[in-house]
Amino acid sequence: MSPLLIGGLVAGGLLLLVIIGIVSHGLERARLQRARATAEMRARVRLVGDIEQQIPAKVFTPDLQHLLLRIRLNLLEKWLQFDRGNAEATQQVSLTREQLNNPQPLSRIDADITSEAQAKEIRLRLEDLHKLIGQAQTDGVIDKNERQKWTAHIRKALISNALDMFQSMAQQAIQQGKPRMAKLQYERAIAYLQKQNNPAFADLITQFKAKHQHAERLAIEHERAQDSGNTELSAGISVLEAEDEAWKKKAVYDD
Repeated sequence: MSPLLIGGLVAGGLLLLVIIGIVSHGLERARLQRARATAEMRARVRLVGDIEQQIPAKVFTPDLQHLLLRIRLNLLEKWLQFDRGNAEATQQVSLTREQLNNPQPLSRIDADITSEAQAKEIRLRLEDLHKLIGQAQTDGVIDKNERQKWTAHIRKALISNALDMFQSMAQQAIQQGKPRMAKLQYERAIAYLQKQNNPAFADLITQFKAKHQHAERLAIEHERAQDSGNTELSAGISVLEAEDEAWKKKAVYDD
């Protein structure tokens, strides 16, 4: 065998090894991309479910329920593109299509917000919803106008969540005989509304200012009652609690 032939065989072998390496690397890269895409779709589908379960009932309207089902179906179909034949995704596609064709009435009832931690969890879920809707526009599920509509809906929900927190914590303070703590919560609510710089909230600001003044009067009466045994505080607390209950029935969405 001539040296030229041997050299050719060696060069050919090396070239074959290089080609095999390039193909193997490409296949591995494609496999990793599919795995990452599948994991992303799975995580986004799970996020849709978490949002459905955890956002307030007054935010979770039938229209929003329908939108989230559309988003979920789009994500599941993408999931199947990367992981064909996945039994979990296939089953969820069928279930989601059935829910879209036969929507179920909503019957969830909101629990009262009793702490800042609870309000924070709701706020985080609303922010997740905002991001999800932004991605839905990018994916072509909704258009710009629909995104703007839902952005406004979420903004109202965020404001309502904050005000519910201030109101609930103020009421708790009143019930615990701490009117000055209630006054502080009303101050926070007023500052929050003023920061929005929205003329539509003028009536709400006026309402909270009245509550703030009432809490201040109760605080003074409370301090006097500690020294003189004045019983007028109980009557004042009852009046404020009645006002709070009436306020609860009027949501930000009524504006």
